Amino acid sequence: MNLRDLRYAVAVAEERHFGRAAARCHVSQPTLSGQLRKLEESLGVTLFERTSRSVAVTPLGQQILRHARLALEQAGRIEDLARAHRDPMAGPLRLGVIPTVSPYLMPLALVPLKR
Repeated sequence: MNLRDLRYAVAVAEERHFGRAAARCHVSQPTLSGQLRKLEESLGVTLFERTSRSVAVTPLGQQILRHARLALEQAGRIEDLARAHRDPMAGPLRLGVIPTVSPYLMPLALVPLKR
């Protein structure tokens, strides 16, 4: 199981259609269907009830997809955090100054730095 498979499952659940979900995920419909079958096989459960005209999420599938959405949300937060820290000028700035110099030099340095 990986995040890509979870994204595919969430897309199918939201679109209720394999073709539209595949387009949304920028893959072919057979690729998406195959990955979801592998996911179902690895979990040992059926996530979707498939008919020739519709796709329905099973009750267990709804529970699993709830957790999948949370996992995808957390993965997104991890990516955002990593992206924010790639910038060397992002994040907190820590300065160490000895107490005897601090009252005289810090106002001179902090005012322009704050601007």
